[in-house]
Amino acid sequence: MTETTDGTCFHCGETIPGDTELVLEIGGQMRAVCCSGCLAVARLIHHSGLENYYRFRQRLGSRIRPDVAARQEAWKTVDDRMSLWGTLRADGDRDLLLQTEGIRCAACAWLIRSHLERSRGVRAVQVDTATGFTRITWNPAQTRLSEIAAALFGLGYTPHLPIASEEEEGRRTVRHDSLKRVGVAGLGMMQGMMYAVGLYAGDALGISSAAKGFLTWVSLIVALPVLLYSGRPFFTGAWNGLRNSRPGMDLPVALAVALAFSASCVNFFRSQGEVWFDSVVMFIFFLSLGRHFELVLRHRNLQAGSALARLMPEWAQRLSHSGSETVPAADLALGDRVRVAIGEPFPADGALISGTTEVNEALLTGESQPRLRRQGDSVVAGTVNLSQPVEMEVTAAGNEATVSALGRLLLTAQARRPDAQGMPSWLVPVFIIAVLVAASGTWWYWHLAQPERAFPAMLAVLVASCPCALSLALPAVYSATCQRLMKAGILLTRADALHDLLRVDTVVFDKTGTLTRGYPEIQRVRLNTDRPEVDQEAVLRIAASLEAHSAHPLARAFSAGMGGAHARDVVVVPGSGLTGNVGGKIWRIGNPRFVLGDDAAGQGAVENGAIWLADEKGWCAVFELTDALRQGSRNAVRQLSSTGRDIHICSGDAEQPVAAIAGLLGIGSWQSRLGADEKLQVIRALQQEGCTVLMIGDGVNDGPVLAAADVSMTVKGAAELANSTADFILTTDSLAGVTQAFAIARQATRLVRQNLVWALVYNAGVMPLAMSGTLKPWMAALGMSLSSLLVVLNAARISRRADESSRHCALPGAQTQHS
Repeated sequence: MTETTDGTCFHCGETIPGDTELVLEIGGQMRAVCCSGCLAVARLIHHSGLENYYRFRQRLGSRIRPDVAARQEAWKTVDDRMSLWGTLRADGDRDLLLQTEGIRCAACAWLIRSHLERSRGVRAVQVDTATGFTRITWNPAQTRLSEIAAALFGLGYTPHLPIASEEEEGRRTVRHDSLKRVGVAGLGMMQGMMYAVGLYAGDALGISSAAKGFLTWVSLIVALPVLLYSGRPFFTGAWNGLRNSRPGMDLPVALAVALAFSASCVNFFRSQGEVWFDSVVMFIFFLSLGRHFELVLRHRNLQAGSALARLMPEWAQRLSHSGSETVPAADLALGDRVRVAIGEPFPADGALISGTTEVNEALLTGESQPRLRRQGDSVVAGTVNLSQPVEMEVTAAGNEATVSALGRLLLTAQARRPDAQGMPSWLVPVFIIAVLVAASGTWWYWHLAQPERAFPAMLAVLVASCPCALSLALPAVYSATCQRLMKAGILLTRADALHDLLRVDTVVFDKTGTLTRGYPEIQRVRLNTDRPEVDQEAVLRIAASLEAHSAHPLARAFSAGMGGAHARDVVVVPGSGLTGNVGGKIWRIGNPRFVLGDDAAGQGAVENGAIWLADEKGWCAVFELTDALRQGSRNAVRQLSSTGRDIHICSGDAEQPVAAIAGLLGIGSWQSRLGADEKLQVIRALQQEGCTVLMIGDGVNDGPVLAAADVSMTVKGAAELANSTADFILTTDSLAGVTQAFAIARQATRLVRQNLVWALVYNAGVMPLAMSGTLKPWMAALGMSLSSLLVVLNAARISRRADESSRHCALPGAQTQHS
């Protein structure tokens, strides 16, 4: 059970204000909570008989949002929108998928499921603690969508409007079915191999007919569901290929599986000959596992639409003559008036009609500094209001908004992306033709010579040359490499990118949030020597208490200096700074013109990004800020440059900070103030010159560029849209993963070549033996199994080479292709 210390809330763990005395009895003890929201949630859990949540939870709950009532009212406005009810089932129920904020552990999942399933009209609830998705089967005739949302709000969780399209729901169903097929095949393989060991040992050491018959019978029972369920996609693929006159690898796989299973059944019921049920189950499992891995990676690259949707706010405060109402942002239309609060993103493109504020456009433009927006200025959907509540008039919404245009640019870039240069495309059809010709020729020869040996010999050829090892050659390495990359803090989303990465001769970096951390840090504090009564600790504490009232990105630099000081009567002046009362004195913090007024010129202050602090007597301190380099930036750039690769910076930031970072890292080629389309033009120009480009970025505006580059990579903290288009995603703060990815890709490519060579050599070597009739089918099955096992074990070697790649991170020399 998670306990809270004295002075903290039993439900959420937040500090209880000194003037708050809210308690209730839970588990026979009096528990203190911090606010009425936590009290209401804890009371609901208690009265519902769900107190076990507090016994088994692994993490404290989330603090209850103060706007819960408004959000619940907003949900009532979408009760009649059938498009949000979820997928219609045959029985009239609906399958609703909700992203639910606040799910932290298995106890949360149990609490949500137990509470919702008691609600009228709710049939079943499934909660995924990893993704935060809650799947609810419900009946719209018996309850309303807002009532389901209210039940989640009542437990302290925040449901978000459904945004998954039917296409995404279909992909989720396909992945789920694929995983079930892998699971069935895996269970069958484990059971089948247990019985096969007894049969093989019996052939060598002796076994009674009754025992052999029993082991063979249970092997058949285990293999049948694997064949019919997990093996179905191979038979379907083979049939579709034949029907379309384009046979693929499914054809020899399906043929070998069907013949091996059929012959095994015939031999079993005749009580003579060999059976190969274990071999059938084994390579169905391995091939299904490889296909599932490829399916997950392929679907991973189709989620840009969801990422764009999540960039936009769900709700908007629409104004009318009768007042204001909270409506879904998707319902906004041209000419609507909207109020946007501090810290909220703009729900549509528009123009300010009242108020002055600063807007954070970093995700869309890459600009690290907020932009001042006054009445009449335009604002873009998805950017964040930082300083003051403002009102805007919608000029573009939905598909006409800038974010949607960015999505269309991204799709265009993906469509024009160069094709992956993987392994030779002629290998599969040549192999298929060779196997089928060899099997047919073998059958024809023995049919003329000794008809009783025709079928066993043909089956031996098909089983011995079954492309199991060849089919596993790439998926096995990619699967092992994916695990190896994850250990290094790198997620692989496109398997072909491993090969493409080794061809890279040009690396293009974004600056803000990629080469740098994307948020400011205090580099130096300069104190006024004429004010001996102030010290560094005091000014940091005062500055932190004032900046705590600001949503400006620069305020993050002072968050660590908070230590007991509290500011009152704080006033935010957009584009200038803040003023407030700290310790009975009026303080000002911001740019020198705001803080010093007419005295700024006399003090020699310049607008260089430094933050000034002053009281009624004059200035006390100057805080020099910097956008600190991301860990590993220097080493990554140095190692990439040492291998002959060209390094560029393409940034949407201003010229001065880009030049400073380029000089600090020794990068000679850089460009600033580039929009998404301009970055795209730079990448395409490099590709037209013959360069193979690796793009490394993090922002929404980098999405189209990442999609267009030959290989793409995002860093930790990147926007979801950027991640949805990237081939590699770094999950650690360091850029060391860039060089590690090169080293691991080189190892993976070497293992792929080894596996392909072995698979081809093995198949070529056993083919003459099988055709001659020397190799019996059971021997061919055993050899095929050992060949596949060798491929898997060889692929697993990459996991044992972690130390080598992390120690040396040697990058293979680039094959420069400059024109």
